[in-house]
Amino acid sequence: MDGERMRAVQAAVTGALDTLADRDVVSVVLFGSEVETLVEAQRCDQARERFARLGPIEAAGGAALYDGLSQGAAQVRRFAGPATVDQLILVTDGAATKGPRERADVLGLVETFVRDGTAVSAIGLGDEFDEDLLAAVARVGGGRFVFAASADRLADAVLGEVAPSRAVVAIDAVLTLEFRANCDEIRAHGARAAAVETNTVTIHFAQLTAGQELSALASGTLDSFAASGIQRDLVRVRLRWTDPASGETRELVQGVTARFSPESRDLLDGYNIRVYRAAVASMISEGMQAAIEQLDRGDFRRALRELRRARSRARDVNYAPDDAEIAAMIGQLDAYIAEVEARGMNVLDRKILRSGLYNQFETPSAGEGGPAK
Repeated sequence: MDGERMRAVQAAVTGALDTLADRDVVSVVLFGSEVETLVEAQRCDQARERFARLGPIEAAGGAALYDGLSQGAAQVRRFAGPATVDQLILVTDGAATKGPRERADVLGLVETFVRDGTAVSAIGLGDEFDEDLLAAVARVGGGRFVFAASADRLADAVLGEVAPSRAVVAIDAVLTLEFRANCDEIRAHGARAAAVETNTVTIHFAQLTAGQELSALASGTLDSFAASGIQRDLVRVRLRWTDPASGETRELVQGVTARFSPESRDLLDGYNIRVYRAAVASMISEGMQAAIEQLDRGDFRRALRELRRARSRARDVNYAPDDAEIAAMIGQLDAYIAEVEARGMNVLDRKILRSGLYNQFETPSAGEGGPAK
């Protein structure tokens, strides 16, 4: 990192420390060609004083990303427990240059953090980092990938990832969606890493906290003979978790009933707007992934065509509900399409697309690793 970016990192860390409670535990690890723990894991009131006394931090060359993650996780583990919210926030402006650099190695490391109950978010600064790797780290780590195009955007990016104090109500949670045997082409959608095996979608959560919304989007197909009338328990949703206080395993099971009808009025009367919104967000995210694949082929024209196709599909979905939130999503995509139509597309657009149009949408997830199917 150069001097300006390092100053931005210091300012972002200072701002994040100011938002945390005194009792929260934090650590700051710097990685360049070497790894250094600037602030060892300690209460935030002590960490603020320690970080303020450091003075200007010199810019560091290179990026031992794997070792930096390892050392950061070691600091988290010092105070980790069943009731703690454990989180790593990775900030980098370049590709890994030292230590293990293969995606499988880095993601394998992140998977061990998740098994220990630590979530991982990743922030890419500037235009030289590996957006595919950071997006995959966040996906596997159960966090978010955020793109800060310039140093002045870094503080907001870091603040957006700092976890507020909240109670942990479940650890080692597993959500499964078990489709009936006559369902085919089972797919999982969205940014969270999911495994699909036969007719079951499985998603792991290291921790669940009070007030956290738990959602998943998956799809399947039925032949015309089965897709009629009322299909009870078409999908069985199962959530199993460990109670952090007692250590007991608990479970909730709920069947999903689907009604099929040739009448459009039945559809209008029975739709779930949250599902519509999630579906549109997924359509746009998948459209951005398709555009990225065209950019990788050097075909900017077809990349733009994929974005227009995603916009058209989203508009079709919103024809019946005419929902304001869906319209706003389409408007955000519209604005970006208008921008690239005016200026043309370039290699920086790959980072913009991978981040979900500057973090407005879920990170496109296809081909980014995660649990094997």
